[in-house]
Amino acid sequence: MSRDRSSNQRPPIQWAGVLFAFVCTLLLVTGVDMMMSNQTMDTALALGLRLAAPLLAGVLTAFYVGQRAGIHAFIGGMISIPLLALLIFPGNWQSAVLAGALCALAGAIGEVMLRRR
Repeated sequence: MSRDRSSNQRPPIQWAGVLFAFVCTLLLVTGVDMMMSNQTMDTALALGLRLAAPLLAGVLTAFYVGQRAGIHAFIGGMISIPLLALLIFPGNWQSAVLAGALCALAGAIGEVMLRRR
């Protein structure tokens, strides 16, 4: 039994979706970081907000592109890592990699949740 190749075709990657994930991750993480630098708040709350920003970027990417949101969020999140590490978290590559990975994770989860509806 051979499968028909036309039934397995995936939609192409939308570079606007990758750019959306990239810009959304940068903007949200930068905004949260700027907000944190001006406030004195509990460490756990600050960490939670810093982790929520890339998660929100991934979910927004899933709503923006619809199909194949995980790969769009992955590419956009991975492209944002060097800029995050150099500009937002100076020298802190671990936080930048975590932000990129959380964007990709949230995009994949968002894609699965949207697919079920």
